[in-house]
Amino acid sequence: MGVVDLDLEGPGLHVIFGVSDSDVKATINDVLQHKAPVSQSVVDLTSKIQLKAGCLIFCPAGHKLDDILSILDTGFNLYTFKRVLEDLARDYNLDYLLIDSHPGIEKDTLLSMALCDYLVLISRVDQQDLFGSGVMTEVASQLRKPVVLILNMVPSSVSEKEAAKIAERLAELFHLHVLTALPFNSDVLENLSKGVFVLEKPKDPLTKRFTEIAMKMLEAIETGSPDDPSTTQSTSQPVA
Repeated sequence: MGVVDLDLEGPGLHVIFGVSDSDVKATINDVLQHKAPVSQSVVDLTSKIQLKAGCLIFCPAGHKLDDILSILDTGFNLYTFKRVLEDLARDYNLDYLLIDSHPGIEKDTLLSMALCDYLVLISRVDQQDLFGSGVMTEVASQLRKPVVLILNMVPSSVSEKEAAKIAERLAELFHLHVLTALPFNSDVLENLSKGVFVLEKPKDPLTKRFTEIAMKMLEAIETGSPDDPSTTQSTSQPVA
């Protein structure tokens, strides 16, 4: 599996994965600006996170100010990005490629949405986030992309039954499938992005929920429809 950090305005996945500057030969910014081949941007995390099966490669985004300003100034086109994704998938024999994009309607987000096979929106249960999710859903429908919504950081004051009702209303309002609703968990905040949560806290109840979500996403991708009954569980940044 591969992961690309396409949050070019505020990259941060390298922190969670424990990737330092010395681990990086080039970033996805360099690749998109034709400054380096895609192979130089790949960081193999398989041994670093001690995966027992499969592999995980990661393409970090440039986090230095000059890197961010340069890519925002020059941008990149759909053809270049498509070729990068195809090269990654082919050269590393990837089954799945996840793209973490910038929130909001930005060019990089729209390009990633256009190329992905399956879109996952993550939103908190507040008016601002939900409005943004509605806009993104409309964009996805115009692109004819299957899309699911994950509600995140549901306040503890909201019961599971209430969360289910909220999910049902959102599903009807936005014409999409609400995959799950995740409760607020202080353990995630206390982890301070010091590592991959499911690896740092393997026995935490939320880790089990994350695993269930991953399995449901895989089922939905394989069936080709987020509305498949086997993926429905409404009471619990694009994927290529």
